[in-house]
Amino acid sequence: MDTIEQLLTRLHVLVVDDMEVMRSMVNSCLKEIGVTHITMCSNGDSAWRTLAGTSIDVIICDWDMPGKSGLELLNLVRSSDQHKTIPFLMLTATTEKERVADAVKAGVNDYLAKPFQSKELEYRVVKLLRKVKQ
Repeated sequence: MDTIEQLLTRLHVLVVDDMEVMRSMVNSCLKEIGVTHITMCSNGDSAWRTLAGTSIDVIICDWDMPGKSGLELLNLVRSSDQHKTIPFLMLTATTEKERVADAVKAGVNDYLAKPFQSKELEYRVVKLLRKVKQ
């Protein structure tokens, strides 16, 4: 049976955020924990196009972006037979209870408020992997 560390090295993560500095920060955090396959998109539209041609294991996505929002992308992912089981972690600066409830209803696997610590992102990604591994 594979260890979490082995799974992390094979994991392909899609990072979606309109802010380059945030994409870079998430990318650095993922690399620190051993993830080597990372695809980055600046909005939900390009992420959806990427999903059409790339095998993705985990999506880490901002909520507020131009074009398709993170919630809209989540709804597309969950309504797609091909992608509906991909673990989806929503990143956002907004932690209003209504928005969290909307994301949960749409099928988000986890929710992380910005700003976040790299250890917190690591914990969330590993938690998603453990859930998938079971």
